[in-house]
Amino acid sequence: MTKLLAQGIDFSKITTPGGYQPGDGVAGATGAVEKLVSNVLVILTVVAGIAFVLYFLLGGLNWITAGGDKGKIDKAKGMMTNGAIGMIVITLSYSIVWIVGQALGINILNPASLISPGVIKFQ
Repeated sequence: MTKLLAQGIDFSKITTPGGYQPGDGVAGATGAVEKLVSNVLVILTVVAGIAFVLYFLLGGLNWITAGGDKGKIDKAKGMMTNGAIGMIVITLSYSIVWIVGQALGINILNPASLISPGVIKFQ
């Protein structure tokens, strides 16, 4: 007898994009949460770094085009200072996340180790 459409699919082998299988239980859910948190942190860090570079360059461009106007130069210096302070905050937050990850035993900042096939073993 020929199986049609969904009848021929082995649903026990289907996983979500994060690799979580419904039968994995708590270990599978924990792995999925670790992947999500790790990927979100990496994306936010990259976006913040790009924003720093753009803001800092915009401040430098404003300084160059200020034409000797004291008010514009001060505004440009403020933009560059705020950009540098933002980068320091990003770096410190990245460090704090690393420390928390080490304390909890979760490698939050290395999503490749969590996403690579075969690295996460489910009981």
